[in-house]
Amino acid sequence: MKINNNNNNSVKSTKSMLLIYFLLTLSASQMPLAAGGNILGIFQHFGYSHFKVFYPLLRTLAEQGHHVTVVTHIKAPEDTKPVNYEELLLAGQDTRNLVTFDNVLPRRPLHYLLLEAELLHSEGQKSCELFYKSGHVDRILKRHEQQPFDLVITEYFNTDCQMGIPYLLNVPVVGLSSCLLMPYYYDRIALPDFPSYVQSEFVGFPEELNWHERLLNFIQSKVIKSYYRYRTNYYDRRIINKYLNVDFDVDDFAKRSTGLIFVNQHYTLHGNKPLTPQLVEMGGIHIDETAVNATLPAKIEKFLKNAPTAGVLFFSWGSMVRSSSMPTEKVQTIVKVLEQQPFHVIWKWETDEVPTKSKKFLFVKWAPQLSLICHPKVKYFWGHGGLLGTTENIYCGKPLIVTPLYGDQSVNANAVQNRGVGTILLFDDINEKNLRATLMEIRRKSYADHAAALSHMFRHQDKKPLDRAVWWVEHLLQENGKTAHKLLQTKAVKLNWFVYYSLDSVAIILFGLAVILYIVRAFLRLLCEFFCKQGKQSGKVKTK
Repeated sequence: MKINNNNNNSVKSTKSMLLIYFLLTLSASQMPLAAGGNILGIFQHFGYSHFKVFYPLLRTLAEQGHHVTVVTHIKAPEDTKPVNYEELLLAGQDTRNLVTFDNVLPRRPLHYLLLEAELLHSEGQKSCELFYKSGHVDRILKRHEQQPFDLVITEYFNTDCQMGIPYLLNVPVVGLSSCLLMPYYYDRIALPDFPSYVQSEFVGFPEELNWHERLLNFIQSKVIKSYYRYRTNYYDRRIINKYLNVDFDVDDFAKRSTGLIFVNQHYTLHGNKPLTPQLVEMGGIHIDETAVNATLPAKIEKFLKNAPTAGVLFFSWGSMVRSSSMPTEKVQTIVKVLEQQPFHVIWKWETDEVPTKSKKFLFVKWAPQLSLICHPKVKYFWGHGGLLGTTENIYCGKPLIVTPLYGDQSVNANAVQNRGVGTILLFDDINEKNLRATLMEIRRKSYADHAAALSHMFRHQDKKPLDRAVWWVEHLLQENGKTAHKLLQTKAVKLNWFVYYSLDSVAIILFGLAVILYIVRAFLRLLCEFFCKQGKQSGKVKTK
């Protein structure tokens, strides 16, 4: 009987412990810190490469249990889209293979930078009209009445017209930038801006800047900031008022509502830049490490297997640029020089008609870029300085040639050259002599050594970029998220430029020094007059 009682007690004890564990697990799963947040993503810009940076964050937040509603042009792959991820699709154009060589602006004089700013403004306003006419705004506002949104995540790129939505919803905003932060967003979080050494997203120079580079960097930054503030934000305000019937200072609201800005940068590539807690680096967030060793298409795999000891050069100018639209003489020059090299070439090319039938070349319309660059047989990469491909190359640790064509590619190209992992060959400078010299230069051992060192540093971060971004979003979503948002805000955004740069203090000090100098000068003048009079009187006495 005692044995039976012991067995019964043991069973009861086990059941009790299991019940306790179950209740603890259940309560832990229902912790209200961040679970179940209702997030709205607004991405009215049509750029495929832009959204490729943002999707991993949005997808992971949905996988973590948050409900994520996304306004976008880009449909997510069905095999990766979580249940909690909902799309409100915009009818935008396909941006892949869109850019031809009639559109490139590889050099960066001031008038080109201003032209680019105007193009961005025009594109932004078109996307605003498409967004507000889509019918999704009404859906968003009705859903908010039924189940309020907690947070808006949106792209900070070339317009703020979408800020009308968080204004009506009265929720914080997280901004995302797929490139270096545009100069007009620095003031939004009082990010220190020093044109003497911090290069704008619009330019690109070697380090260190000489006087005329500093001058151009300063002028374009201030002019483009003012252009955006007084032109783009002016039209943003009009379009918000037109469709939502509310009127407010867009820039002022954005400063008050922005909790965080995630920017696609890391110091290994772009160097040491001023940061604040509101600016979170997420460079490499789009890199899926599980895809590095993914199986390549059979045609590519066979080509790599048969490649010589010298390896393969991968030549791709991104998803947007149509390489096949390159002028014929440039294509013939490139083919002629590459045929003379010891390595083989995989070239991203969009048409069935290829420039050469040589077995040293493999032309592909598409390739899994990350796994291809990281393949041990690929020794070099020739890119256009797009930040995604450049970051993937830093991750894989390969020497590269960069031919910047437009946008932020110039600053990325110079960052590559400044780090010693690659060299720049401008599109206008491509000829047989320059291309041969560039290919010979890139094969120097120092480039491979620097690339390997940067790859190691980039891979061994304190936290994965995706994990860091998710943590910060959930930090704003937790129970004390409003307090976190308030504490992240800086009073500096309310200061005008005169006070922000302490010019009022400098003016007071200079005024005080001027008053002291005036008093000292006046006192010395009185002393001089006094002693002069004394000297004259003494002279008269002696004469008598």
